[in-house]
Amino acid sequence: MHITAKPTSYQCNLKCEYCFYLDKAEQFSHQPQMTDHTLKNFIEAYINSGEKEVYFTWQGGEPTLAGLDFFQAAVAYQQQFAGHKKIHNALQTNGILLNDEWCQFLKQHDFLVGISIDGPQTLHDRYRTNRSGKGTFDKVMSAINLLKKHDIQFNTLTVVNNHNVHHPLDVYRFLKSIGSQHMQFIELLETSEPNIHFDLSKDTFHLIDFTVAPADYGHFMSAIFNEWVKEDVGKVFIRQFESTLSRVLGNGHTSCIFQEACRNNFVLESNGDIYECDHFVWPEFKLGNIANAELSLLESTQLTTQKQLLANECLHCIYKPLCNGGCPKHRITPGTGARISWFCQGYQIMFANMVPYLNAFVELARHDVPLDYIMSINDKIAINK
Repeated sequence: MHITAKPTSYQCNLKCEYCFYLDKAEQFSHQPQMTDHTLKNFIEAYINSGEKEVYFTWQGGEPTLAGLDFFQAAVAYQQQFAGHKKIHNALQTNGILLNDEWCQFLKQHDFLVGISIDGPQTLHDRYRTNRSGKGTFDKVMSAINLLKKHDIQFNTLTVVNNHNVHHPLDVYRFLKSIGSQHMQFIELLETSEPNIHFDLSKDTFHLIDFTVAPADYGHFMSAIFNEWVKEDVGKVFIRQFESTLSRVLGNGHTSCIFQEACRNNFVLESNGDIYECDHFVWPEFKLGNIANAELSLLESTQLTTQKQLLANECLHCIYKPLCNGGCPKHRITPGTGARISWFCQGYQIMFANMVPYLNAFVELARHDVPLDYIMSINDKIAINK
């Protein structure tokens, strides 16, 4: 079980055009700021339900809007209830509010920081804007420089949209140039209404313009993979590649999108309500409240059921063991009624490009050869593709 906590709920100091969480302001009646009482209940219950190591993830909205005092209290409660357990913290932020005081705190308590950035300035500022409509690139870069100044470990989260998808190597090389060694590329799909509410066989919804086209996404990831496998294996870690490599080496997927079941990746709203998934914070998927829920008994039953109901096309697809039908949120094929991932074509392009190298990785592992050796034989594999 893992819980992502949203201490400020949907509240954010930016207004990114593609953000799906800002609309929660219309859904919720509770205040977006988590109270000290809820914070204490959450930390005690979560630690008690965990094993030897407990991983806290703080997200939003924008979690730093909760204030430094809030996170100082969170760490104090963690220390109070930890016992002999090891506590880890990760903070996903746009970076706008980070300053030296914040960074001193993050460094002191060994926070892993995730920074949201969509590429070089022209690509990032296309959708990641403040409430005045101005780009945020300069402020995000200032935050990254602060993190490096304080020697704080950070990774990057990049939303792949209909604009930056056409510039894969510009994005990848830029992220490397700013010091990112751990990258997440999030495929963007948003619809005019949540996909739990519409009839796929009818035209009762539409895709929002910034949604990335499936084939474009596949080519984007393939271009980055081809450079990564040639130059950066063991130096740069990319979620989709690492998860797929883990799968073919027999260790299972590390990315929930490609796992066979939704592995209890819950979300805690600021009022203590718990939902099955970040993308399914709707009444139908509410599991309870931290004030009275027994965390060890909670399960993502609805989403796992949805995830394991695969279309015939998926069941007979050669890439089914690699993608398992993808994320339930993405399972739309407009006008057909079929619950097939919007990104199916993109995944097929990506996996088809990766398979020769995945086979080579398996052979290297079988003969106890370091996996980064693949960079030395890359040209031979490319010829045989």
